[in-house]
Amino acid sequence: MRRAVSSLVLAAALLPFLAALEARGASVERAPSVIDGSGFVNYMQRPHFTIGEWVKYRTAGHSLRGFNDDYTVTIMVAGEEVFWGEPCVWLETWTQPAGGRLNATASLVSYAAFGDTMSDRHLMWFVRKTINGVTSEGNADISLVTRGGKELKMRAANWANDENPVTTDSLGADTTSVPGGHFDVKKVKREFKHAETAEQGDSTMYYDRRTTRIFYYTPKVPITNLAKLTIDDEQRGKTWLVGKFNKNPYNTLERAQGTTELLSVGKGGLTPLLVPAAQRRSIDRKLIDEALSMPQSAPVVTVPRRSGSQ
Repeated sequence: MRRAVSSLVLAAALLPFLAALEARGASVERAPSVIDGSGFVNYMQRPHFTIGEWVKYRTAGHSLRGFNDDYTVTIMVAGEEVFWGEPCVWLETWTQPAGGRLNATASLVSYAAFGDTMSDRHLMWFVRKTINGVTSEGNADISLVTRGGKELKMRAANWANDENPVTTDSLGADTTSVPGGHFDVKKVKREFKHAETAEQGDSTMYYDRRTTRIFYYTPKVPITNLAKLTIDDEQRGKTWLVGKFNKNPYNTLERAQGTTELLSVGKGGLTPLLVPAAQRRSIDRKLIDEALSMPQSAPVVTVPRRSGSQ
């Protein structure tokens, strides 16, 4: 979800401040040309999907500084594979901007991710291979996903030490209507906050960012259990002379808002663009059941959770 015709005019005195903040990362996050939909999958329940199932979403967003986004994302269960003895599923994603070119990517995700709470924050731990295109010979360009040696040496306490954790709150039951249908849903809010203060010359700069996502979950939507997602991403700042803090209100540097809605679901009718034909099949269900019965880092919970990244 990302951003849209500017109605915000910043004062001239604020422009150098804004530029300095942008150098520190305070800018609008634009939609990439291709999105990996494996991050939308509900890993907090047993996988009930089958090969060939797919879901399609549309995302539209706008921002105060003049950024617009309008694109569709199709997530498909393209096949399964036993990789180094581990049962995995191929998830292929198509991203298409309005009036633009369709781009595809695919990820091979271990079934061990389902029910493991670490898949919520560190999904890449469970991704074994990716495909981001084809070779000059027309074959899938498959890459192995590895983890750095330093990362493997870190203790669990290091992973739990997050300065800006994403907070999750249940907003209760509700209903929602989207192009893909009318659903009874459970609403879940996830919020990320970050703030920092820095010195530049004779001035002190303050910057904060709050990103709020609201997920509309329903078990009637396969693969993701997601009917709708809204985002509100606000960035603020202000400056003052060192040692002379003022009580003036914060300046809104940018505010981006967007909505992702389910367009349709289906099974079959779509042919994977990247996953090789040899992997577009099911594997022995016993292998998957054995992987899901292995001890996990925490019990499976009923409310699906996903990291705050798009």
